[in-house]
This record gives sequence, C-alpha cells and structure tokens, in this order.
Amino acid sequence: MKIGFFGNSNNYPFMLARALRRMGNEILFLIDSGERLNRPEYRYDDISYPYPSWIQDVSPFDMRECVFPTPKRAQIVRLLRRCDAVILNQIGPAFLPLARRPAIVLLAGSDLDYYGNFQTVANLVREVHRRPVFLRRLFRKYVFQKLISAQRAGIRSAVAVSYFARGLVPDGDALLDEIGVRDSNRVFILMTDLNKIHPEPIPHNKPVRIFCATRLTWKKPMASGTAELDYKGSDVMIRGLGLFVRAAGIPLDIRLVKKGRHVTETMRLVEEEGLTDQVTWLEEMSQQEVWAEFRQADIIFEQFGQSVVAMAGLDAMAMGRPVIANGRPEIMEKVIGVPSPICQAVAPDEVCAQLQRLVPSRAERERVGYASRKYVQDHFSADHAAQICLDRLSKCL
Repeated sequence: MKIGFFGNSNNYPFMLARALRRMGNEILFLIDSGERLNRPEYRYDDISYPYPSWIQDVSPFDMRECVFPTPKRAQIVRLLRRCDAVILNQIGPAFLPLARRPAIVLLAGSDLDYYGNFQTVANLVREVHRRPVFLRRLFRKYVFQKLISAQRAGIRSAVAVSYFARGLVPDGDALLDEIGVRDSNRVFILMTDLNKIHPEPIPHNKPVRIFCATRLTWKKPMASGTAELDYKGSDVMIRGLGLFVRAAGIPLDIRLVKKGRHVTETMRLVEEEGLTDQVTWLEEMSQQEVWAEFRQADIIFEQFGQSVVAMAGLDAMAMGRPVIANGRPEIMEKVIGVPSPICQAVAPDEVCAQLQRLVPSRAERERVGYASRKYVQDHFSADHAAQICLDRLSKCL
C-alpha cells in the first residue's frame, strides 16, 4: 500500500510512517514546516537533509494555501492523490476534500480545537484593533472560515480519527460530536518508538537529577489559540519540589526548559519556592537533545494539569525512567485495562510524596523504571499503532 502523510506535529506522524515502512508499505512523507520539532532530522540521527526520496520537503507552507488555489496547494494535492491512502495531521485534514483518498486523521490539539473550531473565527476578529480594521477582519474571517470548513470536512470524512479516549478531553469530545465523528470512527493512538528508544541504566546521580520536557504553560484563564491540552500544571510541579526540599533537606539537580507561555512566571515561582540554586535553565532543544537529557536524568516530570501523558512521558518510560505526572488513571486504566506505573500526582503534596518515595531509594527508581518500559512495550508501540491504521485503511481499499 502507498500511504501519503501531510502534517508532522512533534514528529509523531513520522514515527508512525517509519513503523508502516518497516511493515513493507510504500511511504510518501511531505514536510511542511521549518520548525525543528516538526522535522525528522531533529529526532532521528539516521535521517539527514537533503532527504531520501520517500520524504519531500514542501516547506515553507502557509495555511492560506489550504484556501487559495496556489501552485503549492496543487502540488500537494497531486502528490497525495498518487497514494492509495493518506494519514493527515495539523492542517492536513483540510486537503482531504481535494485529495479524496481513504484517510486517517491524527488529532493532537490545535488541529481540532483551533483549526477545527468556528469559535476561532470570532476570537480572531475580536483581537484585531489596528487599522485597516474592516478589511483585515473581512480577510481573516474569510480565510479562517474556509480553512476551518475544509478541516472539519476532512475530519468528518476520514475512515478513522485518532484522538484521546473519550473523557480525557471533554471539549475535544464535544467538538468531534459537533463535527459528526461517530465513536465507531474514533481510535485512541498513543505511541513511542521502541525500535529507536532502548532501555538505559538509570545513572543515580548525586544529587538526584530531575528533568521536565513539557512546556511551562500553566496560568489561567487560557489564552486565545490554546486549549486544555496546552496547560501542563507546571506550578504544581514547582510547588511540590519546594515542599520536598524543605521537608527532606535533600538537594536536587532540577533541569527545566525555557519553553511555554509562562517561563518568566515559572522563574519567579522557582525563586519564591527557594529552588533557584537547584534549577538549571536550558534553551529549547531538539528531540534528540531531549533524549540525551532523559539518559542523564534519574526522574522525569511530565504534565500535572488535565492533559494526558503523551510523547515526552512515553519516550521517558521507554527509556526506563520513572515518570511523575497526572497520568489520568481514572480514564486510562479503563481504556488500557491495567494500572499504569506512572507516579500519580495532581497536587504539590502528592508530587512531594512521590519524590519522598523515589529520591532516597535507588531500588525503587529501578523498579518503577523497569515497569515503565514494560508498560509501553505492551501497550504503546509504534508497530501496534501502525497495525491499527492498516486494519482501518484496508477495509476501504
């Protein structure tokens, strides 16, 4: 089967494409973004630029090219039509009404709640205050109405829509219902690349090293263009770390990345919690650099809001690291069928309690790390996700 891809948020679709390619399928992967997190060479050391023939770079790509009949849009549609089926992410679903191929849509956040939501039009129009107000509002409204209409049509016509299990993101559930996606067409795909990420010995640093790869976005109310999935509860993490250090008197080596909407506010909170001398601030990094941080860390922090432990946490677990986070056990255990080894925490005192369990005990870190690797092996492999996609697509071909 020849499968075309468009959209590559955090290289998540590319991970799936590699698995499908290992299974003998022909892949055409279109790269539309210049951002490092969305380009495969910044995650995989066996991919370099210029790309091999199965990867084509169509960047830079402007979302307006989903609306207007530009040469770039014609090129992308032509390439997708040469495939037997397509897998679409980000604003890729907006091409489906033109590409007219059996499709799986991978939704991860803004591709649904921003580009698939007519409320975006109203929010954008309200935000425009500078002149010429009237013309700018008209143009923005036209572009986004057309784009969102195409995005929703693509999502609705897909043979399967990958989104978080019902209940994890109620606003997203409501949008999918509004668009007309039936539960029978929904699949829940979370994955990590077990062929690339191998178990690594925990270094057992002194002091214990903690790394958080999730963005520092946590203050409410939510800003325009963001959704509940973007909010990571970073304040819960910092306050929990402060509680632990004050209660245990044990110093830590805490490494945080300057990424997210509330970096400055997080720096201020770090100072208030008395953690300044224990925190190292890192610049934004590639996924390969994130993996290097995982290897050197003893404990990983993920999200503490109402999002879900996704790529960063699963990659860390695949490497055999204990992860402290809100793993949403009330839903995930029903979906997966077994308890998760994620060290569950939704409040600062629970973060502190997990640290009190893990920091003093090498054996406990090893035990949780081993259980974490086994958990993702059993339930979140990219090969398993690829088979789900093939099963769905083969029914339409």
